[in-house]
Amino acid sequence: MQEKISVIIPALNEADLIYSQVKSVFHKGNDSALEVIVVDGGSSDNTRELALKAGAQVIDSAPGRSVQMNAGAARATGDVFYFVHADLTMPDTFVKDIRKAVAGGFSYGCYQVAFDRPVKGLRFNSSLSKYQGIFFRGGDQTLYITRELFKHIGGFDETIVIMEDYEILLRARKYGKIHIMPQKVIISARKMEQNNYFKTNVINVLVFVLFFLGAPQKMLVNIYSRQVKGSKYRM
Repeated sequence: MQEKISVIIPALNEADLIYSQVKSVFHKGNDSALEVIVVDGGSSDNTRELALKAGAQVIDSAPGRSVQMNAGAARATGDVFYFVHADLTMPDTFVKDIRKAVAGGFSYGCYQVAFDRPVKGLRFNSSLSKYQGIFFRGGDQTLYITRELFKHIGGFDETIVIMEDYEILLRARKYGKIHIMPQKVIISARKMEQNNYFKTNVINVLVFVLFFLGAPQKMLVNIYSRQVKGSKYRM
């Protein structure tokens, strides 16, 4: 029997993207053993209605990706949870890729990335995603994790507002290396387009370093939200 995959999408004011994203997941999955759960963090647009129209299950949640993703996992009935952002494009083979990885003994993993704009600096950023090491990870790469491992490590830490994708990997890697699949997720360059490329990278590195030095979440959120246009982090 093939594993059922639960695709979990945290969303906040993603009306421009959520309908096409959900439809794309179902089209690429083309599989009855697949469910899509959109967790709405209090959108003021019609994200919720469009997700329902596209065929997703929709649940309401307090805002914050950790909280939203845990809420999605609590509703999910799959053997494998697959956490996906609303503004990226998954490989056509994501169901096959994840099932092959789990059958091969990998309990969690991600894709490499490429940006949707042919910008030299962004190509450098994406080239790093093929390497092991926590510095080269990020939520944009998506994350699959078996239900068993997710429950064993306690899911996402809901006290973490920013860097939640790194924090869960720190706990998961105690049970083995992350599996980095060779295919690529296409991610949006909208944040880089709204902000200066160099400045955005500097802020990303600063927040990363401060997080690992134990800086409080409020400080990290304040730095990021003040310096990066389009940020949705709030405390």
